[in-house]
Amino acid sequence: MDDFPQTAAPVETEPSGTGARFALLGAVQLLLNASVSVTFAAGPAMQRELGLSRIDLILDSAAYGLAFSGLLLLGGRLTDRVGQRRLFSRGTALFALASLAAALAPTSPFVLAARFLQGCGAALAAPAAMALLRVVFPGGRARATALARWGLLASLGAAVGIVLSGVLVAWLNWRWSFGVLAAVAAAVLVLSPRVLPSGPAPVRVPVDVLGAVLGTLALSTLGYGLVMVGPHGWAAPEVLAPLALGGTLLGVFAAAQRRVRAPLLPPGFLASRYRATALVCALLGPAIGASTAFLLALYVQQERGYSALENALAFVPYSAVLLGVGFVAGRIVARHGVRAVAVGGLAVIAAGLFLIGAVGLRTGSMPAVLTGLIVLSAGIGTLMSAAVVGAVAGVPEEQSALAGAVVNTAILAGPTISLALITSAADARTASLLAAGDPAAATGGYAFAFEAACGVFVLAIALAVYGLAPTRRAAEPAPVSGRPAERSSTPA
Repeated sequence: MDDFPQTAAPVETEPSGTGARFALLGAVQLLLNASVSVTFAAGPAMQRELGLSRIDLILDSAAYGLAFSGLLLLGGRLTDRVGQRRLFSRGTALFALASLAAALAPTSPFVLAARFLQGCGAALAAPAAMALLRVVFPGGRARATALARWGLLASLGAAVGIVLSGVLVAWLNWRWSFGVLAAVAAAVLVLSPRVLPSGPAPVRVPVDVLGAVLGTLALSTLGYGLVMVGPHGWAAPEVLAPLALGGTLLGVFAAAQRRVRAPLLPPGFLASRYRATALVCALLGPAIGASTAFLLALYVQQERGYSALENALAFVPYSAVLLGVGFVAGRIVARHGVRAVAVGGLAVIAAGLFLIGAVGLRTGSMPAVLTGLIVLSAGIGTLMSAAVVGAVAGVPEEQSALAGAVVNTAILAGPTISLALITSAADARTASLLAAGDPAAATGGYAFAFEAACGVFVLAIALAVYGLAPTRRAAEPAPVSGRPAERSSTPA
């Protein structure tokens, strides 16, 4: 079934309590994504207090994302087996306890273990949360609006993590960044039995243990290889070996999924061009958001002398725009359709990247950089509101947890891939400019990285136009403006 009605429909009345339920589920989705970026501003303070090397800091930051992305497919299957609200609560509880452990960690190995356990808890909670979202909003425009807003929470959460950690590091201590995550997660845990529905009864489906092991090892190994690009470069054995091993494991995982009765990822789930393109869009939004946050943090603190607090405050307008887009995202997608909104979002992102790199950094104009950051935020919010709606359109109710797992995997894969690519582009350009004697080599490297990213998003516009194009197979989530519905390749 589609998440938008195919013709004009009367205004729906949402069931009582849906606002509180969305707020609770959304708070956890926000927390899980804030935890990805919470070390961006807190990292230097952690490095000083715990005596971390650069590699230690990178691994502490990566451990969360690797566990989160690697275990999501297993979390989707366990959601069906254990029950949606029950697994949501268990995952949130593990996330809360691990966040508290990170706040109290005395040494680097303790932080690393706590971050990994945080990711394990997130991998359980995230697919269960999206499955519950589809229970809270059974269908029609209310569900479509909720999904559009849900798509923004990943990027908004990452921005909140930057602002939160920057403020807390400046006023208190880096440990409070994790302490606040633990406190909010604990509050959600207390409220969830009173507010959230239990969801469908658990189904005693078999768990594909081999698939879970292969999928987790493949994604984690690939992620580790990409994380190592920053400190070692693309040609290093520390990068090539895990990438080769991860690619091999991914191939073995794909082959194994065709031979089991209850695969973690049914082979046909990603066969739709429409869904695959929507998932690529869901990957691109958080990817450029995280990379922008990382590079601009380096630029403003190393080249412009900003403090961690000033860096965090620079992202307040970014967060505000994302929040504002959230209030209108559902109506925008409902009126114009997934393809038009996704293409528009990609174009706005490209414009924002051009302003940051080619205008702001090239001329040393911080107003242009900050303006570009706001434009970028509007584009990311618009893109993600369409991407999530498109990625889950037509998914049967019994596959809602699987859809949540796949969408979150795309969202999490984006920053890991993007950071490896964009930092290596910036480093390579900086090295070239240094060799040529350019005194502004570092800034030139950052500008080049943003300009290259702009080019990628221009190409992505063509991908979205093609991948989300109408076909004869099935209907896209259609506009509800009363105009004839477009036809698209959304899976049935």
